[in-house]
Amino acid sequence: MIKIVPQPKVIRFSGKWVEFDGFKNFPEFLANEFSIPKGSWQLEIIQKDGTGVEVKNKKVKIWGNLNIAYATVIQLLLQQKGLMPEIYVEEEFKFKFRGYHLDIARGGVPKVETFKNILKWLFILKYTHFAIYFEDLFPWEKHPKIGATRGRLTKEELKEVVEYGSKLGIEVFPSLELTGHMEHILSIPEYSQYSEWYLPREGCLNISDEKARNFAYELLEEVLEFFPSKFVHIGGDETWALGRGKSLEKNWMFEGPKLYEQHHKKLIEIVEEYGKTPLLWGDMLTGAFLNQNERNVWSKLLESDIWSRVVIANWDYAAQPKEYFIKRIENFGERYKENQIVCPGFSNWHKFYPDFESSTENIKNFINAAADKKLNGFLVTAWGDDGEECLFSFLNPLLVVTIEYAEGNGNWEESWILLSGENEKLLNVRKVFGNSIVTNNLKKLLYGAYNYQQMSDEEKEKVKNALKKALETSEGVNLPEDLALAKQIINVCLKRLGGNLRISDLLEVANIYARLWLSERKKEGLELIVSRLWASAGRLDLGF
Repeated sequence: MIKIVPQPKVIRFSGKWVEFDGFKNFPEFLANEFSIPKGSWQLEIIQKDGTGVEVKNKKVKIWGNLNIAYATVIQLLLQQKGLMPEIYVEEEFKFKFRGYHLDIARGGVPKVETFKNILKWLFILKYTHFAIYFEDLFPWEKHPKIGATRGRLTKEELKEVVEYGSKLGIEVFPSLELTGHMEHILSIPEYSQYSEWYLPREGCLNISDEKARNFAYELLEEVLEFFPSKFVHIGGDETWALGRGKSLEKNWMFEGPKLYEQHHKKLIEIVEEYGKTPLLWGDMLTGAFLNQNERNVWSKLLESDIWSRVVIANWDYAAQPKEYFIKRIENFGERYKENQIVCPGFSNWHKFYPDFESSTENIKNFINAAADKKLNGFLVTAWGDDGEECLFSFLNPLLVVTIEYAEGNGNWEESWILLSGENEKLLNVRKVFGNSIVTNNLKKLLYGAYNYQQMSDEEKEKVKNALKKALETSEGVNLPEDLALAKQIINVCLKRLGGNLRISDLLEVANIYARLWLSERKKEGLELIVSRLWASAGRLDLGF
């Protein structure tokens, strides 16, 4: 059987396998990155409608979108070592925009090699876009104190990542916050004056203040000058404090939506001046996560025509049925159907391991709803709230999940086995570790947090059974280092529930975790996780 990811429009396999010794003329960059040898086979680019690949008589013909065709050729070489199938493939995609959005601001900043590994996965899976969520971690030269102690990327590092993506045909673009989620910037003393609230860590910019607005515009312009991308994400989500602090004190009238529209109109104009297209999180335009009274106030924003000039990023991470997401899409009205993309999530935040159950349900139903409504694309998200404990390496299977539900037949398990080289037993371990009951309890059990102490005996027994099942599934399976860590964390959690946890168990996890963190990320941010583990050990020593 031949497996191509995602499932193509047409695939005809002759049943014949031919010995493959390498290409005479495969693109040098791709050959180096994917270890494709030099040999006697010929690659020919032909003119033909659509996108596809034909393998016949030791010659490979490709046409259309060459990056997609190259990715398919590389996948064909993974099927059987040293052999190439005689095959005809035509590919067609429902979604023009196929993107991945990675938060680097709430935990560890990926090393350049980690970024490159992610981009290689995106290439082989035929994604088109990669968004880096910065908050304070873009290297602003005009404001060098921003992100200086948090491992921000240098411009040289960022340029290398952007250029690497470009060579793979993937547009790397910035995702910023210029209204809310600015707490890391506003907590710096010289910028706290721009905070909407007197407590800067709330994170909302006081956009009733001209100096604060100009500060945001200056941040945006430096990013626009650096990035060659067509797209730039200007944020705009969860600005619930807007209009409730210093701006309210000016005339004691709540003007949150008015301020929001005026500010974002200017941000949109600045982006357009640079010949680029802005993305905007869509939640505030419909008041999506507010109570009904507040929703009625904020949803009036949709009456403005300025949102037709952005790509609306409609996010929702709930494990809900497709009908729920169809309604979420329809909430923006027909007017904003053409410029809307959906943004499901990996459920990796607040966790040491992603919730495969919830995320798979969310991704499948939100993307299927987008297909039914004929939207232009998706931007699947991975967030790092509260420390980003979840290693980036754990997220790769969910990239496969997303593309198979978006463009294939949903059979992501076979695709993962092909592309990763792992076997079915190992895949089952990944899935059972991502059981909702398992992954949603690891953090509080590992840290011995207050919410663990409040668990009932019935809840503890339910969790214990799920953890035991996860360990049983992993018995006798040769695990890579990251999954071996996850297994060890599960074992430690079981020990806590059994009352036989030792201080050394927690310190050993801390040491292994630190090593794996440093293998994929800069050191900044690690101190938060290690200090929590050591604090857990300290509480255990004190008898808590």
